[in-house]
Amino acid sequence: MSACVRCISRSNGRRRSRATGARSSDGEIIMIRPRKTVRDVVRWPVSQADRLDRLRLDKNENCAGWPARVMDGMLADMSRHFLTAYPEPYTLYEKIAKWHGIAVDRLMVTAGSEMAIRYLFEAYLEPGDELVSLEPSFAMFEVYAQLCGAKFVPVRFDRSFRVSPANIMKAITRRTKIVAIANPNNPTGTVIPERDLIAIVKKAAKHGALTLVDEAYFHFYGRTMLSYAGVFDNLVVTRTFSKACGAASVRLGYAVGHPEVIKTMAKLQPIDHVSGFAVLIGKYLIDHDHLIADYVKEVEKGKAYLLKELPKLGLPCIGGYGNFILIELGARKDEVAAQLKARGVLVGANLRLPSWSRHIRAAVGQPALMRRFVRALAESLA
Repeated sequence: MSACVRCISRSNGRRRSRATGARSSDGEIIMIRPRKTVRDVVRWPVSQADRLDRLRLDKNENCAGWPARVMDGMLADMSRHFLTAYPEPYTLYEKIAKWHGIAVDRLMVTAGSEMAIRYLFEAYLEPGDELVSLEPSFAMFEVYAQLCGAKFVPVRFDRSFRVSPANIMKAITRRTKIVAIANPNNPTGTVIPERDLIAIVKKAAKHGALTLVDEAYFHFYGRTMLSYAGVFDNLVVTRTFSKACGAASVRLGYAVGHPEVIKTMAKLQPIDHVSGFAVLIGKYLIDHDHLIADYVKEVEKGKAYLLKELPKLGLPCIGGYGNFILIELGARKDEVAAQLKARGVLVGANLRLPSWSRHIRAAVGQPALMRRFVRALAESLA
């Protein structure tokens, strides 16, 4: 029984289980061991409760919510069969393809861009392969690489929040299978210029590796590698509806790449891979994409306000190219984050790297919400 571990102890001559699991014929409780790649993964707990009534600046969401008239419009096409029928996502595929001017066979719609990333990794990473990525960056890059038995090769930012594209190029070797870059990057808010991304894609291709460019924060940056996904066979670009599109709850994203890569990734999808609700909301937002553009403009105004007001509180800050801002609080970081929470404001305070121990990350929203944030921050610092 090499795949199992018997979790039994003896106390006063009696057997006592240390874990729950299947029970063997002699009454012993057996705990089935998961794969080693799963056992070795460390996941940090994430708060998923008691957030909706607070000012949610901790996850880079649309923190204002949609007006009632927009919500009514989103739900207007619900028929009496909406809940009883399986989803039909092909019309959403067509809308996204037309939105970007690409062929449908270059597109894969997923339950959030996170799942597109996971399918790509599971389709191409094998034990012993290497994944090159930035650190810090999207945490699931490393998690999914580890689950595939691949080695995570970090290219680290310096203490000035800079990373050299040349260092990324150096990290790409014959063992590299995927290079994963979030552009703009979270939590740094930094970007890698297009010319450097192209050089990285070409270097990866020489070693038979894919390049993933995750553009979750594209709308706040305005520059994309999407058109190059039709030029380079080894380039995959992912997008999400969770940030500028303001639909984090429906879990909707997509990947764009070479048809053969997309076809390979699709082998890992469930039959019904996105919900009917995601299809409904996604189609509405594409048809009304002025809502996305209007929200981005409001975020830009909110960021300009913060960059003007935070220095008045003596707080160094970095704006970057995402819908968030980094604020240096020094040794008081945890204390101030707790004070903000007590005042109904949530911020990202656990960036979990030594060089980031003095900063919080706060999502940026409309100016009115940012004024509320600055007031709460000033009170927390007093």
